[in-house]
Amino acid sequence: MTVDNLQKAIVDEEIRPQGVGRVRFQNSWWPAKCEQDLTFKVGDTVHVVAIENITLIVIEA
Repeated sequence: MTVDNLQKAIVDEEIRPQGVGRVRFQNSWWPAKCEQDLTFKVGDTVHVVAIENITLIVIEA
């Protein structure tokens, strides 16, 4: 499911290429991944672009 307007999330557990990390989004923790070849460190801000099952798909903010 695609998210209509980009919303911010904060990385709580590192997200690596081809891996799943965790973000804080809307006062909850969610598993998150990025389909690009990027790594996000704890504390980075990302944008949520989609939800796939219970995993958020994020991109660079």
